[in-house]
Amino acid sequence: MPGGELRAARTMALTPADRRAGADLASHRFRYSVGWLVAFILAAGAAFVVLRLVTPSDGTQVPPRTWAWTGAGVLVQAQPDSTLRDGDLVTAIDGVALGKSEGGWRAPAHRPGDRLVYQVSRAGQTREVPVVLRRAEVAGRLLQAWGTILFVVALFAVVVYLYARRPGPATGGLLVLGSGLLSSDLAIEIGVSAVDARGGPVLWLYVFNTQVVYLIGWAGLAAFVMLFPRPWSPVTRHRWLLWMVCVTPVALVVALALVALRGVGLTQWVGRVIAGETFISMAVLGVGIVVAMVRYLTATDPIGRQQLKWLAGGAFVSGTLALTVWFLPQLVFGEGLLPAEWLGFSGLPLVAGLTVAVLRYRLFDVDRIISRTLAYGLLTVLLGGGYAAVVLGLGQLLGHESSLVVAAATLAVAALFQPARRRVQALVDRRFNRRRYDTTQTVAAFSARLREQIDLDTLSAELLAVAEQTMQPTQVSLWLRPRAGRLAHPIH
Repeated sequence: MPGGELRAARTMALTPADRRAGADLASHRFRYSVGWLVAFILAAGAAFVVLRLVTPSDGTQVPPRTWAWTGAGVLVQAQPDSTLRDGDLVTAIDGVALGKSEGGWRAPAHRPGDRLVYQVSRAGQTREVPVVLRRAEVAGRLLQAWGTILFVVALFAVVVYLYARRPGPATGGLLVLGSGLLSSDLAIEIGVSAVDARGGPVLWLYVFNTQVVYLIGWAGLAAFVMLFPRPWSPVTRHRWLLWMVCVTPVALVVALALVALRGVGLTQWVGRVIAGETFISMAVLGVGIVVAMVRYLTATDPIGRQQLKWLAGGAFVSGTLALTVWFLPQLVFGEGLLPAEWLGFSGLPLVAGLTVAVLRYRLFDVDRIISRTLAYGLLTVLLGGGYAAVVLGLGQLLGHESSLVVAAATLAVAALFQPARRRVQALVDRRFNRRRYDTTQTVAAFSARLREQIDLDTLSAELLAVAEQTMQPTQVSLWLRPRAGRLAHPIH
């Protein structure tokens, strides 16, 4: 029998039960792979926490920023009881320079109570500072970042629940995202001290969690965007595209780390890896946003569009909260409206929108939520900017201490609130809640014709048309009260 006929016979011999078994096997393999990947990510985070607990610290923390890891050494943030100070540049420890390109990649083991001599650059002067090693303050640092920790823990719990309820490739990507953010955020918040900058398992696990695991999490988000609520058509035609999007960020940061090894010391190498990872993660996030917008604009499935609306709505509310409560007030007034530790709460609407999108996308009208959030966010920015302009402008004329400035600004904001709210809401509805805007315009046009039209049959037909356009019922009818001696009949 020829090879083509043999293959055809084998294909025809497959029963529906065999095909279902093959699909179950593929699903089992997928779950197996996702489970091992998530277990590996969580194990990397747990290993860093354990090593940080048993490895002594010097009472400092090196920020995960490029400017903190320089060719001369590391810039530190010190605890109040430390002999070092915030902004100190540690250039050498026990005579070993941190920024040398030769050696310095393996550090000797230390115990709590060991005494080391740090060479520090402080206020343009070089001095030697004795430091006694102590046990690392893990719990205290986690408590200081309790808002962010609460967010990543809540996100991980939600994605585990979603994966248990809706197991599949899309929720599998979410599970990878949640575990990656949890492990990397624990490593970032606990951090490493200056003594760890000499090398050792703590530093290597720190770099691995904050750079590689972090990008693995964002790759999971990219996979989710391409697969939710249904696989994107280019991905279904070319499966290699999904693998390329997921593997490329991690491969790029690994390649960057290998290339950056040439001719630099350990501290400068870490700084270069952090810079490259920041650029790559921002690129992955940008690609995810673009793909999500393209999928929403090209989606023809109404249920899928509603799910994407919930996902976009949660992300938009979270971004608006972070911008109006923390970032803009920090830029204008020097501090946020709420403490910085509460910043993690801004991500909870995203978690809620994600949950509703996957499980119960028909629960609420997301268009109204998005439009109201955007309207009040813009209104806050406009009135807050106007209030600041009035205070600064009148303050130059009447004096900063004058109570007339505050009173005039408050009255101006109160007088402009309702007119500004109506105008901003109308503008937002026109762009982001078109259904409500079209409904309002239709009702307004019908009201205008109602004042001019006197023919009952014409009004009845227009009323039915308006009801069908605005409320979109499955069936509509109009009952007219009968006149004396005339039978009533419904108009459909």
